[in-house]
Parts: sequence; structure tokens; C-alpha cells
Amino acid sequence: MNTGQSDKRKFLFNVDILIEEDSNGRALEKLLHMLNSTDIQDYLIKEGILLGKTIEIALRETISKKKTSPEETPALAPRQDAKSNMEIWKQFQHFKLNNTLIRLTIIKGKGIKLNMPCRILNIDLSTDNVSVYHVDEKQVYLFKINEIEDFAVTS
Repeated sequence: MNTGQSDKRKFLFNVDILIEEDSNGRALEKLLHMLNSTDIQDYLIKEGILLGKTIEIALRETISKKKTSPEETPALAPRQDAKSNMEIWKQFQHFKLNNTLIRLTIIKGKGIKLNMPCRILNIDLSTDNVSVYHVDEKQVYLFKINEIEDFAVTS
């Protein structure tokens, strides 16, 4: 056996990770930051669902509450001002489903202007948030819809 070569092999794990944050976008951002800052060679996020015993209990409680009070509005119902941006939301959903590379122009506080090539990861109509993956920096960003000044589809 050659001692100069390392006998490292590659292993693939299928895990469910529970991250507690105030929104799905922020939890996804935290997860991607952790995955990008370790010795992980590659990863694939298949879904952004909540799993685990704590979540299963919460889901059962939510289902039982909905059965007892069906007149409540669903949590994912868009707010009034989100309805006015419905065409933009539909385009963003299309970009997300097709994994389309787009260029966003963002206006942050104090007039700071950002221009980034990205892919849309998640759209949250209830909070008007859009999670995007910056393809150059390999970072996830969370923006409010009103921070997005313009977008263009990149070929």
C-alpha cells in the first residue's frame, strides 16, 4: 500500500436540520452561511420544510386549531400591499421555479445601491420578503420587496 496517498473517501449524509429563526428566509440564510463556512465540499438543499419532533408537535397543534376554527385566515395569505405587487410576485415565483439567473438592483438604507447577479430561493408573501442567492459571493440575502428597484433576466 502506498503511504504517500491519503485513503480519504467521500461520504454522503441525508440529514434534517432544525434552525430556529423569525422567518424561513433568515433560517435558510443562517443554514447556507454555516454550510459555506465549513469543510463541506458540496450540498443540495432539496426542501425548506420544518422537521423534527418539536415541529411535528407544533404541526399537530396547528392542524387541530384549524379544524376547530376554520374562519381564521391562513398564515400565508398576502397582505394588502403585497396584492398590489402580485405581478412581480408571479414573475419572481417563475424565476424561482426555473432557477433563472437574474440581476437585482437594490436600494438599501441611506441610498446605498446594490447590483447583484442572483437566483431567487424563497418568496414570502406574508412578510414581503425575497431570499436570493448571490452567485458571485455565494451568500444568501433577504430583501423586502420595496427595496428592489429593478430586476433584469440574465442570459
